[in-house]
Amino acid sequence: MAELMRGVRRALGDLWRFRDLVRNLVSRNLHVKYQRSLLGFMWTLLNPVFTLSVLLVVFTRVVKIPIPSFWAFLISGYFVWLFLNHTLNYATLAIEEHGNLIRSAVVPTEAPLLAGCLSRLAEFSLELMLVLSVISLFHHGRVPASTLLLPLLVLMQLVLALGLAYAVATLSVFYQDMKHVLPIAMTALFYASPVFYSISLVPEPLRLLFWINPIALLLELYQTVLYEGVFPSPWLVLAVGVVSVLTYLGGHSLFNRFKVFFAEVV
Repeated sequence: MAELMRGVRRALGDLWRFRDLVRNLVSRNLHVKYQRSLLGFMWTLLNPVFTLSVLLVVFTRVVKIPIPSFWAFLISGYFVWLFLNHTLNYATLAIEEHGNLIRSAVVPTEAPLLAGCLSRLAEFSLELMLVLSVISLFHHGRVPASTLLLPLLVLMQLVLALGLAYAVATLSVFYQDMKHVLPIAMTALFYASPVFYSISLVPEPLRLLFWINPIALLLELYQTVLYEGVFPSPWLVLAVGVVSVLTYLGGHSLFNRFKVFFAEVV
């Protein structure tokens, strides 16, 4: 454990020294994504809004989910899921696309992954502000005091996403199958996570499977803070924090162990 912590501190120190590079990579990622687009950054909102519209029709008109103000419940967790989904899909390509940087003995190997995660975080920040505004105005009629916890939730979300991204990126370097397997796995995980339904609707014998799903725990936090507008249980916050840190340490440990071989593969 001591060696693992030293490795994490060393990696964070390297990333801080190359923060200008990370900043440039973030800017480049956003620029490339929206270049030659008439609406540009607005697609960050338009794409998920179209998907949300379909989900709302399906789960309010066809399969009726017994949740009051279902639209507010759905948007309180959907963008969190979208952040994790996009971050992990990017992780399957991050090392390969930045092969020149990876082969450099100077640049931290973690830089492309961190930049990709921060690029998505910039988009998520805009989505979160919109969600908070809409829920506060049309669902609560005020800004709930529980939203003070949002910075902590975003931090835990970032730590969890990075840990998962490190693991996915490492596997993707050696197994090209990850590019095909991950979308299937994420689709399955979408239905196995309380994005469009509450954990309270899950039968008791199956509920344990949801509580060991770190994404489910994070979604539960956001839904409590945004949709319910109340402060969550300190134990739930602690559980998500511990799981996020452990996921990060595990993912980075795997990444750190095999990153010396990346240059030979990519």
